[in-house]
Amino acid sequence: MAEDNLSRAEEKVEELSQSGGGHALAIGFYIAALVLIIGTALTLYGLLGPAAQQYKSLGININLWWGLFMVFFGCVVLGMSFASPRRRANRKAAAPGNDQNL
Repeated sequence: MAEDNLSRAEEKVEELSQSGGGHALAIGFYIAALVLIIGTALTLYGLLGPAAQQYKSLGININLWWGLFMVFFGCVVLGMSFASPRRRANRKAAAPGNDQNL
């Protein structure tokens, strides 16, 4: 069942790449990179920022925890964008031994 879904997804990607609709990087890559950058900045601010802000949030360092969550989420989405069937089909199509490019 999973192999059928994978083969159907790769066929769709192949059709898109032949019609000019396939791109090397999906928008998820850019969104994940943006979330990862902002999360890193927020984490650093939570670690290095003034400690006087913690009294406003019941002693919890909100910047640190939200920054860590954003870094985790950005890494998950970035990993999913690199493991997508679209990228796998593009790599397979660009393989040196592929005869479809002739």
